[in-house]
Amino acid sequence: MTASFVLKELRDEERALYWSGTSEEFGTIEVRYPADGPVGSATARARGSAIPTTHLIGWAIFQDKPRLTHARLQVEGEDAKLWRNRWAVSRKGRSLRMEYGGTEYRCRAVRRKRYVFTRPGLVVTVTQSGIAPKRRTILVVIDGSAEPVDLSLAVLFSGVNRSQLTLGGAFRAGFATVFNL
Repeated sequence: MTASFVLKELRDEERALYWSGTSEEFGTIEVRYPADGPVGSATARARGSAIPTTHLIGWAIFQDKPRLTHARLQVEGEDAKLWRNRWAVSRKGRSLRMEYGGTEYRCRAVRRKRYVFTRPGLVVTVTQSGIAPKRRTILVVIDGSAEPVDLSLAVLFSGVNRSQLTLGGAFRAGFATVFNL
């Protein structure tokens, strides 16, 4: 089964940006960054009418999106396990792996604005397009039978700095960290 939906970038009353949209199967979906989280951290949050609330809590340099370094992932307040091989050269080897509820997931960068979120029997491709803030959209294509927690985790990473999932992005992130850029 293949399904798709679009999330649009909007501004709230404090002029903060967030992604929002509606899926036929999962209802309204919203991805916010920065979201409320612990003091001194950057947080991304995905929530919706039919999906569980997920948080990725990390830190950020001059951005509102949390980075994957020392990040914590929570689904409805429960911690999920995260790990990645930061020394790998290939994109597959650098992919972020996570485990929640006995299911193993993987988030792999395809390009700077596209990533693939997988688990056995499911592939979710998320692609960002557009340049101007009011015209940016995210296309979410679901190939397989998705559960609400699968979709919540998949769209959450649209509000996360995924640069470390590519080798070039990891070099840029390391350079920025060393020189506080």
